[in-house]
Amino acid sequence: MTQVESRSNYRRLFTEFLRQSSINGLHPFLYPTPVRYAKALWLTLMAAIVVWTHVVIVNLTLEYLDQPTEIHMAPDLVHVANSPFPAVGVCTANKISQRLLRSYAVKLYQHQEKSNSNDNSKLQRVALNVDDMAERLLVLAQFYLNPLETPRLDEAQLQRLHWLLSSYHNDTGGYSVRDILRQLSPDCGDLIIRGIVYGSPVNTSQMFFQRPTSSNVCCIFNYRRPSYSRFTHIREADNAEMRALPKVVFESNSILNSVQFVLQDTPEDDHTKTFVTNNAFHLIIFPQEDYATVQSTTLGEILVDHNTIVEIPIQPTFFSSSEGVRTVSPQARRCYFPEEGRKLLNQSNYSIDECLLLCRSQSMMDHCGCVSPPMIGSSTNVTYCGLPDLPCLTKWKSIWYGYDEFSYLQEGKDQVAQRQCNRCLPTCNGVSFSITSNVAPLRLTYNGTGYFTGLLKGLTNERPLAIIKLFFKLRFAQATKSELVSTWVVLLNRFGGILSLMYGFSIVSYIEIFYYLTGKWFVYIYRSFSKRQPPVRGGNSLYWDELMPKGFRMPD
Repeated sequence: MTQVESRSNYRRLFTEFLRQSSINGLHPFLYPTPVRYAKALWLTLMAAIVVWTHVVIVNLTLEYLDQPTEIHMAPDLVHVANSPFPAVGVCTANKISQRLLRSYAVKLYQHQEKSNSNDNSKLQRVALNVDDMAERLLVLAQFYLNPLETPRLDEAQLQRLHWLLSSYHNDTGGYSVRDILRQLSPDCGDLIIRGIVYGSPVNTSQMFFQRPTSSNVCCIFNYRRPSYSRFTHIREADNAEMRALPKVVFESNSILNSVQFVLQDTPEDDHTKTFVTNNAFHLIIFPQEDYATVQSTTLGEILVDHNTIVEIPIQPTFFSSSEGVRTVSPQARRCYFPEEGRKLLNQSNYSIDECLLLCRSQSMMDHCGCVSPPMIGSSTNVTYCGLPDLPCLTKWKSIWYGYDEFSYLQEGKDQVAQRQCNRCLPTCNGVSFSITSNVAPLRLTYNGTGYFTGLLKGLTNERPLAIIKLFFKLRFAQATKSELVSTWVVLLNRFGGILSLMYGFSIVSYIEIFYYLTGKWFVYIYRSFSKRQPPVRGGNSLYWDELMPKGFRMPD
């Protein structure tokens, strides 16, 4: 086949495609036009439209693969009585009570002196006197891993203090940093002195109990999480204390009929030097069964200044997911159903904060082989860090918060980066909360006299006071539902609508293009080639139906 014949076949094939194709906008290429470059301009416009529409289709496909679910607002409103009220933690800036610290230091110093009087004792002297012992015990607050604190730690002194604490608590199975910090923190009765729950006075000592958190030991109200102490007898006592708490039913959304507590700061001489940035009360609001810290949710931390009244409206939002969403992978729908989350963490409770907590704990295990005691949110079988591990935890803190790295790691080999916790996702069903705060100044008493009426009756401003008021913002809450609406059928409808609107394109058009580029092109080439071959006599010829006109027979 000559080059001229090949070019003619291509032209005939292209002309036939333009004449018979169902795609709009191709017929103008068949007709002559007096305008110069008209067909070139029309071809440019058509090419731009084709490219643009296929870019849109690719983007829609990528969006569908990334997030195939959509959230629809349900028409129903749910009464707030169906929503669990969140837990509220009240923390003071004074992490360690000076009075309790000195009492504990006296016992340790006496144990040190008694042990050193024994010639066979292997204990080395930790402190010269009680004041020195109390000063050295402040290092326990470094287990909270505050990212803004960079203490200088003497490993030899930490080792000696570790031996002393181990010897002192030998009868109880060893020392627990978390339980010691809890023992040295201010009592809840000294911090929350009065309370009213829906108009009825309550005994705050029966409503709040101490629990360690990642930043402090706080007095927590409406908590329903089992104890996570290291020792069995302490866990049993904590759980019994929690079961004995009176049940509070939250139904009101009126500020006049809310949950109110009076906070009173500890005396000045009871403060230690463990928190120097702020002396305000610290509130944390979180779900009842979560670990007492806020890492990801819309609930947050509120600083309550002295001599203020803080109103905290809480608004729940109910959310759920349809059964069709289960067919989508958790990474695509970006949430876990309850059984999926429990299986992921191998625990009875799942939340994104719980997942982040375990992720951080696993990161500590990877770096230091143990977990900081205040960061352990359950009684799982993990290794608790002691005082000799504190320097490594300080280096881990530098890595986690992204401003330093281990000095002994070689670059490019065993490089340890911050764990991203990508597997932690929200839950598909549950209740979320949003909070706001309204702050007003608290009127001070005149000439040191006490208040005469209300919740503050008989109190003075000798020690700083504050009032917090917690209540549901509205009587009804909105419900949302996540449904699988962007199925492949909906995606196909979108494609068809775009292609049909632009140039009448359809799936059949793709088949036409494929047919003309393969089968039809092969037919033209085969016809041109067969014209040059002599007919075969004495036998039947093998040919396609399109190679010869209808009714034509080869001569014998």
